[in-house]
Amino acid sequence: MNKIFIHNPFFRLISGIVVGVMVYLLILLVNNNLSNLETIFNNQELYVSILLSYLCFELMRWLISLLTRSKKPQNQPSPIVQTVIVVVLSMIAIGSAISAYYTFVVGFSIGQQELNLFLTIYGFVSVLYNVLYYSQYYLQRENKERIEQETKLREKMDADFFSFRNDINPDLLYESLENLILTIHNDTNLAEEQIDYLAGVYRYTLVNRHKELVTFQEEFSSARNLVALLNCKIEGGVKLKEVEGAVSDGYLIPGSLLVTIDSIVRNTLISKKHPLTLSLYVEDDYLVLQHQLNDKLIAHQDSMNSFKRLQRSYSFFSDKIFVQVKAGNQNYIKFPIVNVPSLTEEAI
Repeated sequence: MNKIFIHNPFFRLISGIVVGVMVYLLILLVNNNLSNLETIFNNQELYVSILLSYLCFELMRWLISLLTRSKKPQNQPSPIVQTVIVVVLSMIAIGSAISAYYTFVVGFSIGQQELNLFLTIYGFVSVLYNVLYYSQYYLQRENKERIEQETKLREKMDADFFSFRNDINPDLLYESLENLILTIHNDTNLAEEQIDYLAGVYRYTLVNRHKELVTFQEEFSSARNLVALLNCKIEGGVKLKEVEGAVSDGYLIPGSLLVTIDSIVRNTLISKKHPLTLSLYVEDDYLVLQHQLNDKLIAHQDSMNSFKRLQRSYSFFSDKIFVQVKAGNQNYIKFPIVNVPSLTEEAI
């Protein structure tokens, strides 16, 4: 509330002088001809007008602060009630002050017509003061609500982003360990390969969990480890083709391909006769992952949630959206390639 203009020291200092001069000139305009301004101008009356303006403004500012001291809007008076209270009390103070000035300084009582003129002018000034206050008050409140909404949205996106980066995919870990237990009794060499693939995937996840972006080459290398690890369980049912086209100076969010491939595998029917072929290529600043649709009857919810968090996370780094398009029997997942020319790998 202290950011509202009526509490600004500069406004409080200047407003009394400006309004006081304008009120004095307006009174002269009503009572006299401004062409005789040089002969009728009175410094003392001008100073009194300025002091009355300071008195009016400071009193209204104090009353507004008093009436709005509660932070809960429901405990504050309505704008109309507050305006009436502030204007009436300020008019009583102005009337008392000008009457006292004429009685004790000038030496006679102020006439009713002159008093009404003062009250009318300062009443209009008081109403205008309150209108300006509420115009900024509601504008500030609307901006605050919008900022709070943006903050909440940003916090949610932050939570999704960090949740995605720190997701270690426990399902993949447990399934790989279970498959490793079965393999180690039959083929120790194959078991060692599985351990290497599993270590490569999770080493990559742990090393890059605090990074915001990684190069495509790093991500693709880890994706090949993941595909090799998955093929140990589904017996070569997943094929990952080399990327078509160069991704120069392109960055991805760590785990982009890992999460996407894992989600695709968990939600696709795969067999030796119907393998899953994943193709990667570059198109219009997008890295496109394409595969044939063969969805399972029941979706794996955890993998789908991770995939959705990945979609939202890309809004941090690119104006282009993360897109998934299903056309015919083909599924196209498009990753925005983040281009950061001045960014080095160490800075990431």
